[in-house]
Amino acid sequence: MHARYKEWISFVFDHPVTNPEWHWASEAVMFEASEEDYALLIEQTFINSGRDLTRFSEEQVNQGINFLASTACSDYMFALKDSKVRMDTRLLAIRSIFALYRDCFQVRCTETLSHLDHVARSALNSMCYMFWDINALGCLEGTDDEDRLADCVFSVLADTLRLPHLACQEAAIHGYGEFSCFYPERVEEAMDAFLATDIPSAALRTYAENARVGYIL
Repeated sequence: MHARYKEWISFVFDHPVTNPEWHWASEAVMFEASEEDYALLIEQTFINSGRDLTRFSEEQVNQGINFLASTACSDYMFALKDSKVRMDTRLLAIRSIFALYRDCFQVRCTETLSHLDHVARSALNSMCYMFWDINALGCLEGTDDEDRLADCVFSVLADTLRLPHLACQEAAIHGYGEFSCFYPERVEEAMDAFLATDIPSAALRTYAENARVGYIL
């Protein structure tokens, strides 16, 4: 475990839920570390999300994941495609996103469809749905070792799509749709394979058909 892991978890999640959020305050102090540290800490956060985030409310986790992932709120996720960070560290951090979906989102999110504005009982549904829309991995084009990073991302999306949870499947499809403009053939292949399965939700099937050609909300 990283020596500053507990400090990092408190920094990201241990805040009241406010509007605007705590990190927009002029006196907000950021977490200073190396890019390698950020990648390691992100991996450990997601890997342990099913255990270490349970002491925070769904609203706090939603606020924290948004702060951590969104390029509008912080730069931490850029470490996952920074060539100065060891490749194995970056790949493990990207791979850990699946653990976030399996151990946190799948457990705490409502099985509702966000793209249809279904009312969710969990505040975490919005971040489950929007994760691939807002983080720095959404554009890998031109990145050093782009192919290896993209392979890892598509592996995470494929595994997430196999989770037996409506919101997680929707999130994976959303992710595929985001990558359609960069990797259209890979997205078409993935969606064709999914569409060939038994999909209980007609709305989810339609969403996958649209994501296949890059049309997502």
